[in-house]
Amino acid sequence: MVLVVIILLFSTLSGCLESAVDNDPIDPPEDDVLPPSDIDNNTTIPPQAEIFYDVVYANASTSDLLLDLYIPNGEGPHPLLVNIHGGGWAAGDKALHPESAAMQLYDSGNGTWAVASINYRLTNEAVWPAQIEDTKASIRWLKENAETYRIDSQMIVASGSSAGGHLSAMMAVTNGDTIYDNSSLGSMNYSSEVNAVVDWFGVTNFYTISDYIESQNVSKPSPMESLLACSMGTDCTDELVISASPALLVNGSEPPMLLMHGVNDTSVPPSQSQELADALSSNNSIFWHHEFADAEHGIGNPEWKTSEVVDLLSDFLEAVRDGTISSHEIQPEPSLATECLNGHSNLAMHIHPSLVIQIENTTYTIAADIGIDTDACPSAMHVAHTHSTSGKIHVETHEPANVTLGVFTEIWGIIFDETQFGPYQVNETHELVMMVDGVISEDWGDHVFSDGESILIHYRER
Repeated sequence: MVLVVIILLFSTLSGCLESAVDNDPIDPPEDDVLPPSDIDNNTTIPPQAEIFYDVVYANASTSDLLLDLYIPNGEGPHPLLVNIHGGGWAAGDKALHPESAAMQLYDSGNGTWAVASINYRLTNEAVWPAQIEDTKASIRWLKENAETYRIDSQMIVASGSSAGGHLSAMMAVTNGDTIYDNSSLGSMNYSSEVNAVVDWFGVTNFYTISDYIESQNVSKPSPMESLLACSMGTDCTDELVISASPALLVNGSEPPMLLMHGVNDTSVPPSQSQELADALSSNNSIFWHHEFADAEHGIGNPEWKTSEVVDLLSDFLEAVRDGTISSHEIQPEPSLATECLNGHSNLAMHIHPSLVIQIENTTYTIAADIGIDTDACPSAMHVAHTHSTSGKIHVETHEPANVTLGVFTEIWGIIFDETQFGPYQVNETHELVMMVDGVISEDWGDHVFSDGESILIHYRER
């Protein structure tokens, strides 16, 4: 009995000593101990937004093909907008302006959509169809690596402006067709199909755009001819021209398309998007077609970064995602360039600025009757017109309005901005200068006419 008590006493003391040795030295101060209710061993931090620059998506024979990836916060997988830059297939880069619609969609990583922006081979490196082959290769690579970058491979939208808009439209009219899936560019176990396409003022018909450019006396070869490596009207075959003309390839199997174009685009006229819209409509394809009044050519222009544009893009993308997409067209209010006057009565404004055009040292004669009895205004006058070769412009409106120099050059049918006047383009040897009453102006086509002012446009050696 005594022995049992001793054993029990010894065991109790040993347990106490072990408890003291094991716990006392590592117990944190009482104030540092968190209440059990504040400790969650299952808490995980969601992935943060990440940006990956200069990722190689394919190896062409002449160079690595690169893209940038903008992945938003959250586990994903995130729907993906793939940006295809413009530049006449001869210039441009994947770098995105912070205020671009794509970057506003990304919203510094707080948005829903991921964004990829790709480079592709330009015409100094390869000719058609290398550009569409590269674009399709980027889609295949993005699908192959979707899990790595938290991308939803089942929701990818191709979007591009100008030359990139053309490539986006080509993605649509060849969607599901492997004709431009070049196996040498890799990722061939994945499809290049996309769920939708956004085309910002891209060329859609190489025949009609070539006729337009020829009417503007633009120097040859045109960007289209450089892309196809042939001369329109001579050695460009119909097969080759049609192969690069989305409006001529519509077949009714296109994914939903958003077409956006500026009414004042003189580089790629809005009729190019209209041709594609007409073809899509005839084939019962789903599309949205929006023209923006006063918008010009160039995704870097402020009018393409507005909330109106970004909201339209977001609405289209979400309609694609939730499956509620259906066709509709919205046309802008008529441009002042298309407004017609039947006489000089009941006018709210009637002013007379004068315009002088100098090419080198020669004064360019401005024709009489510009803006009078045109196809748009038969037996009538446009709001800005001439009656003689003096350079005096008659500006007349029924309602108060800001009529610009760009309205007049649009009526005249002349391409005019800071880079060119008609066929006369700014380059390393020549510049374009605009003066209003002897003072340098950089308003160009945005300059609002005033009564009695004198405007000089001078194309000259630097």
